[in-house]
Amino acid sequence: MDNAKPGHDVEFHGLKGAAHLNGKIGHLVEFLEKEQRWAVRCDDEDYQVVNAKPANLKRVGDVKEGPEVFVHPLTGQYMVPKKTPMPAPDPNAVINNIKSLHEAVLGAFYYLKKGGVVISCGSKYMMAIEFDSPHGNGGVNGEMVYADKDRKAQSVVRKRGCERATELGRNFLAGETTHYIDTTDEHIFFRLLDTYCQGKSTQGYIDMKSGLKLYNVRIAK
Repeated sequence: MDNAKPGHDVEFHGLKGAAHLNGKIGHLVEFLEKEQRWAVRCDDEDYQVVNAKPANLKRVGDVKEGPEVFVHPLTGQYMVPKKTPMPAPDPNAVINNIKSLHEAVLGAFYYLKKGGVVISCGSKYMMAIEFDSPHGNGGVNGEMVYADKDRKAQSVVRKRGCERATELGRNFLAGETTHYIDTTDEHIFFRLLDTYCQGKSTQGYIDMKSGLKLYNVRIAK
């Protein structure tokens, strides 16, 4: 496959281990030098990313813009923010009390046995926490990323093609069973975020290109 570039549309063919992909269209993400394979985003609603040999791909179109793929900093998993907006929150399920909001976060770990939580405030602000382990007496350790009022954070959300900030959290927690919590009170949201940030330390970045930081957090009961 000569002169292939990231962004080209390709068609899978000749695959044996993943024969169900033959004839389907994908989108070149990057060439993996070590594996000598292309990372290809499948054009389906799950945005699956697979590694394929050049011999199993053929060009079907020119370079065009598609959803940007970024890499989970811990697992190396490819993630593509989905453009389908989440349903509007149920007014009866919205939490506008900081104590109840905090208890819902801990409850997602201890009682619902979820792998992570996304707390959203409207379409602009969110915090996503991937749970790691218990902390102290009823708290939790985890990794957190958030989109607040910072211009860089908001530009990342727009650049990723997210309809709302929550979608960035969904993709950060790719592969985890996630609990979603909504609040409509910005004051409560930022009070909780400030509380969680008191126990944070910088882990790195969700990816170097975005500049959006990933934090280790210790959330006390």
